[in-house]
Amino acid sequence: MAVSFRARICDFFLIYLLICVLSRYEVTSDRTSLKIYQSLQADCFCFKRLNGTHEFGCSSDRTGNVGVVHVVSSVADVQHIIKDGPDMKYVAVLGMSFFNMGNMTLLQDSGRVSGVIVIRDRALPAEGFSPDQSCPNRNMGMYEEDADYASCATGNWNPQNPALNMFFVHWHFPIFMLDNETSIDVIVNKCYGTFNRHQTTNKALCAAQLKSRMSAAKDSITCLRRSNIASTLHPVRYCDPLSGRNIISTLYPTYNNKTVDNRSVIIVGARMDTFSLFDNIAPGADSSVTGFVTLLSVARLLKLMSGNAEPVPPKNVLFAIFNGEAFDYIGSSRIVYDMEKGQFPAVPVTSGLAPATLGLHHISRFVEIGQVAPHTPDVYLHVDPLSTKDAKTKASVSQLVADLKAAASKDWAKLTVHDVSSTLPLPPSSVQRFLKKDKNIAAVYISNHNSSFENRYYNSMFDTVENINGTAATLGDVAEHLTKLAAVVASTVYKELTGTEPTDVPLQKLRVKELLECYVVNASCALFHEVLDREATRPLKSNPLSLYISVDPTGSMIHPSARLTKLVLSYFTGTVVENVSRRNCSSHTVLDKVYEFDWMDGPESNSTGLCVKSSTTFTLARSPAFESEDVTIEEYSTWTESVWEEASLQIFVMPSWKQEITTLTLGVVIFLISLALVHVVNSEAAILFTPRALLFRLHLATFMFGPFIIDSL
Repeated sequence: MAVSFRARICDFFLIYLLICVLSRYEVTSDRTSLKIYQSLQADCFCFKRLNGTHEFGCSSDRTGNVGVVHVVSSVADVQHIIKDGPDMKYVAVLGMSFFNMGNMTLLQDSGRVSGVIVIRDRALPAEGFSPDQSCPNRNMGMYEEDADYASCATGNWNPQNPALNMFFVHWHFPIFMLDNETSIDVIVNKCYGTFNRHQTTNKALCAAQLKSRMSAAKDSITCLRRSNIASTLHPVRYCDPLSGRNIISTLYPTYNNKTVDNRSVIIVGARMDTFSLFDNIAPGADSSVTGFVTLLSVARLLKLMSGNAEPVPPKNVLFAIFNGEAFDYIGSSRIVYDMEKGQFPAVPVTSGLAPATLGLHHISRFVEIGQVAPHTPDVYLHVDPLSTKDAKTKASVSQLVADLKAAASKDWAKLTVHDVSSTLPLPPSSVQRFLKKDKNIAAVYISNHNSSFENRYYNSMFDTVENINGTAATLGDVAEHLTKLAAVVASTVYKELTGTEPTDVPLQKLRVKELLECYVVNASCALFHEVLDREATRPLKSNPLSLYISVDPTGSMIHPSARLTKLVLSYFTGTVVENVSRRNCSSHTVLDKVYEFDWMDGPESNSTGLCVKSSTTFTLARSPAFESEDVTIEEYSTWTESVWEEASLQIFVMPSWKQEITTLTLGVVIFLISLALVHVVNSEAAILFTPRALLFRLHLATFMFGPFIIDSL
């Protein structure tokens, strides 16, 4: 027993010395990982989204997908990966000229690809690049049950291009995009160029690990059901409904104690959102920005032309910027749903003043501004062939078209405006959701295209400032075109309101160029700084805002693009409240439900700030399909976004087959020697573990580890 006790004391001392040595040199897994892996840019990756029937996008295995890096610079490289090269897993590195549906389908079908890295080129692909469908939102518009127009029967709106439908595919591997020059150099030259260019299985190869694990699977209905089941025991979310905010404002305030006449409201609308295949990239320069920038300018012009009219005209204007329209009309569907429920713009209050409740029967006209970048100088007016079968509606639409064309011919405009054939349906547009429920609304959709999009980068990462024929230095031409178009719409709406032509159209007071700069060039722009409260917000980034609708799991998140756009619309349509401090400004909103009050920094000439009062507000842009079990998924959007773990992209050197065999063999040999040594020591334990032997082991340990202990002290 004495010997055993002494042996334990000695072993404890040896373990203590070993721990001290390891602590001294901080041998940690993180340090080891840094020596093996090199991390690259990982903020732009494909993620998974789902609808009521399918899942789309990308996901990795839980621990990430690993493959040998191979840069594709020719068709032969594609063949090397899918068939001709060694039988192993590859990570294909594609330039934009090779990133297309044809190559991506080949890579997926081969079963030899574990991931794709896309090298972004700032130049626009000559053949176009739109990952949306040829008939966007085909299942949720007003024509899906009409034999003549369903599924773009008269022709596709989105022309053929190399990326068509890429967004609507379930990719079985992760896809990352690199636009950081350092990361591109590392993956192309230091990784592939050094190790893999002359690829053999007899030498070390550079491999990549792509990790973007998604939690959602199958479809939105299944995913949300799993989340609801899990929440009863443990709060786990697998996906969230796409959700954001619509932005609305009335030219004149409405009150719940005053009747709003039927067919007395004119809607001027535009969509706000867009998407792309990758997270954090959704510029939407022509897909959405040109439309809602023109709408913001229309609102500013009408405010300047109408002023504080007394008495208030019997008609009113509702400005509406819809969010989530790229995903089966989420925003417009929700507004129509709320109108039918008698809950627009908010649930009615039982006491006190509040905005009047509006319904579909209040709407007389609907002017929607779509893609209007001047790819050509022409402007096109689209009308609905179904609602115009009614003689009264047709007469109203014809008058609206005539007024728009008359305004466009004025000396201050000189725009070339064309009627689109009455046999064509409306393009993908928010107004379709209104006409689906009420065909008595006279609607016109304004665009820069006839029977198919001029925008070859619709809903893609390439829908940037370059796509709208502009750069930071040459936005003036685009701004001039949009200014004239805004004036045409404002002049027409003013005539609808008052019955008279405007006496003055102050184009010089519009700030279209500044708006374009803010949304497609630099979000840290002067106009955005004017509408923000500097003390209550973080500094803006210099890159353009993402216009993807995103998700709102807490119910209180407002996307920066929506918040800034709401403030700009408030700034353009509101009035300044004099002699109000920053603290008192926000308290007015609690007392006055008709208006909202926002504190803004104002122009540079104002050193104290402004309290702006306006009727501009948010409404929820979340599909009605998620609000009630009575709502069918066939009627409304069911888009959700997967929850994901932190994404990462790393490269490392993978040993050759011979090195792995050598390492394995050496390990087996050492293991066998250790077994033999343990057997010998165990058989001679009575001799080896005498008190003298224990003393010798203690002296030996002190000799070996003593200097390290002293050094650490």
